[in-house]
Amino acid sequence: MSIEFKRRRHPGSTERRLEDVPLGTVFDLFPNRHPFELEIGSGKGRFLLERAAKHPERNFLGIDYAWRFLREGHQRVEQRSLSNLYFYKAEAGDVVRSLIPDESVEIFHIYFPDPWPKRQQRKRRLLTPEFFQLLHQRLKRGGMLELATDNFEYLIYFRKSLVEAGDTLWSDVRQSQNERILDPEILTHFEAKYRREGRVLYYMELAK
Repeated sequence: MSIEFKRRRHPGSTERRLEDVPLGTVFDLFPNRHPFELEIGSGKGRFLLERAAKHPERNFLGIDYAWRFLREGHQRVEQRSLSNLYFYKAEAGDVVRSLIPDESVEIFHIYFPDPWPKRQQRKRRLLTPEFFQLLHQRLKRGGMLELATDNFEYLIYFRKSLVEAGDTLWSDVRQSQNERILDPEILTHFEAKYRREGRVLYYMELAK
């Protein structure tokens, strides 16, 4: 398997790009085959840093297309000597399509993805019906997809995309408002910020 990136690297860049790592799959990053979780859009890595420390028996990968945020997470991984967590710059679609085998992921985490609210931007949204189908395909039986957004219109789009993807795909769907479903004591950077601002937060958990 291989992936190709369209973004140019700036001279002297210290970005850690997944494309630079010789991989068959993402599992080649780790020395073992512990249960695997992927966070798409990790930002500064706050959520995975805490979750990886809490669950040393699991492996974690965080990806984002903005290295300026991921750099902070990578530095903290090194400071804390976490051997079960990596952060890399990568495009989510490329990674899920090309570097993750079917029925291999325990949990996908997607928290507060860019809603691309303008009509002309909506084609850039990540959570299309096709992407939901792909995530389902990559999850193990009993695996979960964890979602969160502060944008109600995007929540409606989630729901429509799920129906279009096949409303019988998932064995269970849970939804909540202002109550994180998985690991409620661990928050993302934006999640903590939005709570302080008093925003309404919407959560979904889908089980395969």
